Amino acid sequence: MTLSNSSKCNPQFMTFNIGSIILIKDYRLPTIIKDKFFIVVGLIGDTVTLTSMTTSKFYADQSLIRHGVIKDRDYSVYCFKANQVIGKNGFYFRKNTFVPHRSNLLKFPLDKIRQLNIEYIDCLTTQEIINIVYSFYKYEYTPKIYKDIFETILNTFTPSKEKSIPKSTIQ
Repeated sequence: MTLSNSSKCNPQFMTFNIGSIILIKDYRLPTIIKDKFFIVVGLIGDTVTLTSMTTSKFYADQSLIRHGVIKDRDYSVYCFKANQVIGKNGFYFRKNTFVPHRSNLLKFPLDKIRQLNIEYIDCLTTQEIINIVYSFYKYEYTPKIYKDIFETILNTFTPSKEKSIPKSTIQ
């Protein structure tokens, strides 16, 4: 796997780098079809690992909502606070948006991605990439195969021994 910490995205060819924010239109969920945001958090050979976003469902005390990792017992999510710029080109979510850690790493082969109706939105800032990837890396139920990928990504984006991950994100 070749990584670059430049995090440039190439929506023209439907290849997305780590940190890409994409919107898959008419995405099929178990009970409904709707537009769904995804963030690319890792690349595996010819597949792209995506994390799905939910904007309305938060299964913990509302007073816990803050930007970054939120943990409440076995429930763990990464939160993008509403109206906080997270993209290199100024993108932000209008509502609090949560990325659950458990069972939320989806692999899409590139040929499947090319069949989907995808709109490229923006790329996360470098610090947001580090924060969300680190949150999945530290999550106790993340499979080892993904932890190894996330470790490579973190080493690419934070090459020095002193990682620039804010303590408020780690928790």
